[in-house]
Amino acid sequence: MRVLAVIVVTALALAACGAESETAAPTPEVVAGPVVPAVDAGSAPAVVLNETSRRQVCVAGMAAIHGQTIDAAGFEGETVGAVRIDGTDGNIISLSWPAPVDGGRRFADCRIEGDVIQWRPTRPGSGETAAWMNGPADPVTRFAFEGDEILVTQTFDDGTKTQTMLSAPSARGRG
Repeated sequence: MRVLAVIVVTALALAACGAESETAAPTPEVVAGPVVPAVDAGSAPAVVLNETSRRQVCVAGMAAIHGQTIDAAGFEGETVGAVRIDGTDGNIISLSWPAPVDGGRRFADCRIEGDVIQWRPTRPGSGETAAWMNGPADPVTRFAFEGDEILVTQTFDDGTKTQTMLSAPSARGRG
């Protein structure tokens, strides 16, 4: 009797393997890898930035993310209000600004990918890592030029957004 039950179950399993399902397609397998922010179907075309524009966007992004001030007239130099550009290495810009608690400085690297500002802390403090802040729980920070200003929008994992508009009169240098 048991043999008959095993044969019936095996036959049903084999029959099911050959039959095509008329239900919805299977869910695709999720493969772990680097997190890349999703691009909205209606998003603006990619902006081509020159070195000056990349600096402006990174300074504006770090100022918005970390609650710092910028001096738009200073965009042509290395110090822009509280945010200072410490150097560049290819498309990565190193910045620093006053630490909010101890009077020291905080340090970060910034890079631009499409309309997304990505950053990572450098010289991390206790309990911090120097990983790029592009994980699923990290805010997605986008920028847009609006005339002589840079709009920085942070979208958090719960769907809420913050927007900061920063003056950038020399933003005309894009392209």
